[in-house]
Amino acid sequence: MAFGMGVDRAVPFGYKCLWLAVTAPDPATAADVLGLIRRKRVTWAHGVDLAYDGAVFVAPPIGPWVLVPGHGLPDASSPGFLEWVVGLSARLGHVQFFQTHRVTGTCAWALAAGGKVRRAYHFDGGGVPLFEGEVTVDENSLGVGTRPESADDESWWDTTPGEDDVMALAHRWSVDPTTIEGVATDGRGIAGRLRH
Repeated sequence: MAFGMGVDRAVPFGYKCLWLAVTAPDPATAADVLGLIRRKRVTWAHGVDLAYDGAVFVAPPIGPWVLVPGHGLPDASSPGFLEWVVGLSARLGHVQFFQTHRVTGTCAWALAAGGKVRRAYHFDGGGVPLFEGEVTVDENSLGVGTRPESADDESWWDTTPGEDDVMALAHRWSVDPTTIEGVATDGRGIAGRLRH
């Protein structure tokens, strides 16, 4: 633990949110790779509030994972989204992206490592505009995200995810952020904005 930084307690998030789970030694490294501007050190509670209000919060690590929630992150429908994820993974090693929004039905996830996309999926509530890479063992186990859009096959709808499926996949891949309440972490995180 960094001297003088103290201990903070994690605050859950995930529903109606976008977030990354990345391998980084500390929040400052992840913030540097993301190119965050207007940075400030904040507690979990303040950081999660800011994340839902359009900023990006780079949280203190939970195990090997640095979680990065924020409505200031590009979503899965943003131009250049996959290139952005790949670029982060080229510098951080392992990057996961998750997105949920219960009103629109949007659910998305992506997995990139070492500058390559391994898997990317985006259900926008009506179709699947993004389906890249091999379906993972975890997606198969959960029975979601396993098929691209198929207008002629009603059973395709059985493979479309809901927000709880995104949390279950996050749990299998790294950390389910809805279950982290009260976890002790070292120091504060960093809130800021992406340079657009």
